[in-house]
Amino acid sequence: MDLVQKNGIIYCRVSSAEQVDNTSLESQEKYCKQYAEREGVNILKVFIERGESAKTADRTEFTKAINFCSNKSNKVGFFIVYKIDRFARNQTDHVAIQTILKKAGIALRSATEPINETPIGRVMEGMLSVFAEFDNNVRTERSKGGMYENLKKGIWQWQAPLGYYRPYKASNIAPEATTAPFISMIFEEYAKGTYTYLSLANYITERGLRAKNGKPIRMQLIEKVLKNPLYCGRIKTWDLDIKGDFESIISEELFEQCQKGYKSNYVKMNRSVNNPDFPLRRVCVCPECQTSLTGSTTTKTKRGKKLEYPYYHHHKRGCIKAKSIPKESFEQLFVEYLNEITPSGKYEKMFKAIVIDIWHSNYKKLNENNVRVRAELENLERERLKVFELHRAGKYSDDEFLEQKQIINNKVYQKQRLIEDSHMEEFNMEEALSHCFSFVRETSKTWLRLKKQNYSRLMRFQKKIFPEKITFDGEKFGTSELGLVYKLNQENGSNKSQLVTPQRIEL
Repeated sequence: MDLVQKNGIIYCRVSSAEQVDNTSLESQEKYCKQYAEREGVNILKVFIERGESAKTADRTEFTKAINFCSNKSNKVGFFIVYKIDRFARNQTDHVAIQTILKKAGIALRSATEPINETPIGRVMEGMLSVFAEFDNNVRTERSKGGMYENLKKGIWQWQAPLGYYRPYKASNIAPEATTAPFISMIFEEYAKGTYTYLSLANYITERGLRAKNGKPIRMQLIEKVLKNPLYCGRIKTWDLDIKGDFESIISEELFEQCQKGYKSNYVKMNRSVNNPDFPLRRVCVCPECQTSLTGSTTTKTKRGKKLEYPYYHHHKRGCIKAKSIPKESFEQLFVEYLNEITPSGKYEKMFKAIVIDIWHSNYKKLNENNVRVRAELENLERERLKVFELHRAGKYSDDEFLEQKQIINNKVYQKQRLIEDSHMEEFNMEEALSHCFSFVRETSKTWLRLKKQNYSRLMRFQKKIFPEKITFDGEKFGTSELGLVYKLNQENGSNKSQLVTPQRIEL
């Protein structure tokens, strides 16, 4: 990509309000400005995100930054971040927003990571975005694990529903004196069988109950209340069905009484577009008419026995490619295609060698910085011990002691945040690459294994290999876009030695 503009913007972010006051934002901005100065990029504007997560792209300052870049009159050429995980914490958002920037002729740059438009630079960017999503998923799993343990103890982990409140932060829920009687009234009146959701909503609103936003009660809220087992003291979520460690508003008998006949009151049919029996359904398209292939099973009776015949097909009238293909044959062709695009062992070896070499050279300076920060932490620990000794010796009053201790604790926290911010630089890249290639080197076997074990993971795995739809012309598969590792393997083809001396990988 030919980047004419040498103007750029900087985007910095911390993920929680507690981090806003420490040096993380200042450190990010400093590194980004140093990078811009080295590369001769004129910074037009700095966007600071204070305490908003990157799990989604719905961030206030981030949206402003994208809009600023999209305005051609601003002539922005570079979108600079401290690290890729400051840009997005899941790869779907990363790719989508990158597409917007590329269409505007804007390049994403990381002040501390070697990404650019070269083949290896593009792969590095893809890998870092995957690692960012993986790191975010690990944090989520840890958080979920803690929530799960609390749920098992009967502690409700989410927002208190109408009728309940939390007496203090992190406590369990408890009935709210002003609204809990109304909740009880809702169940008691509905159990009489004389009210609909709408008439009960009007009845309870006339008696003074309001929703948490202050608005009148609506029929949807009545339905939600009547179906919520929390009101009878039970937690039913994830795989749990246990008695909560909080006071119930109604009895279990009254709750069950109000569930009778609820299916006849409200029936909603959901038809999923996903089907584990046909994992390539809606993933493959006809190259002639662009119609997605679907899957279905035909049942025939033969000698008194019902036999099932699963097929992939599309039946758009007038399309010369339209036909039905037995599921087993179709998926076997797909497996053979996966074998064709799978990188060789020679390619894997060279790819790893180049990436690790770049990794080491680019992070040497950061590792040196980490050593310096750790040395400063050790000095701060010694200072903290000295403050305690001076207090014991009577040199500091209690107030002076607390003040000095707080000053040092703040400094320690700031240094620890700097170390935490650079944790991605310190993990074992060779181990990470081996983990990635454990999926890549045996792509077809991984696909077959996930097909048997985990449908949702299979869908994600397919998406990593094929970011876009896969075409099938009736005889063979093809695609206009492959995942980065597979794409580079295809682009280099027989001349994989190109990977040995990539030009201008790091800027």
